[in-house]
Amino acid sequence: MIVTLPDLLDQATLQGVRSALAPAPWQDGKDSARGRAREAKNNLVVPLEHATSVAAGRLVLERLSQHEGFKAAALPKVIMPLKFCRYDSGMGYGDHLDLPLMGTATGGIRTDISVTVFVSDSADYTGGDLVFESEYGTQRVRGNAGQAVLYPASTLHRVEPVSSGTRLVAITWIQSLIRDPARRKIIFDLAQVATSLDAQAADDTNTRVLRQTQFNLLRMWAEQ
Repeated sequence: MIVTLPDLLDQATLQGVRSALAPAPWQDGKDSARGRAREAKNNLVVPLEHATSVAAGRLVLERLSQHEGFKAAALPKVIMPLKFCRYDSGMGYGDHLDLPLMGTATGGIRTDISVTVFVSDSADYTGGDLVFESEYGTQRVRGNAGQAVLYPASTLHRVEPVSSGTRLVAITWIQSLIRDPARRKIIFDLAQVATSLDAQAADDTNTRVLRQTQFNLLRMWAEQ
């Protein structure tokens, strides 16, 4: 399930993130890659522990924690610190898979969901599409500033080379309360329908049954 959130970051938050990153010490992204991904990776990143990365990441994480669509789609148990990546002209990231396990200061997590948050606008660069390859074919995402895309971390994906301009994104990984992506989709679909019925002031009984089903499935499937 690939979920697009068109309104994750508002203009004020975007400006705050860009300002926080202005003095950032960008470094070669290959240093954080492993195996074949190292060969495919050509970008710049800000060290996670640097104050600029921490400050900008805090702004994005705050919005993630408040966004109902994000919470419904991800059902997050653990969210990795945000990593900021820059792709200048000629840079890209070939086909690769994200690591299944990643370490944090408090221990390792299972990466169920990958997240890309677009900080620069799609009009600021050419090329640089985020491309997914799966049994359903090829899917492309070219996000506007403030948009986020969530996708299973097991998905083969790439960032096509940037032809001109600069592509700036934040990325992170999530261990979800629901390990199985098919089960997450069921709960997400139920949540979306129930939210739509709430907005339409639809029949309370039907909405209540939907919410009850959503909550009961979450109780059945959630891993604590």
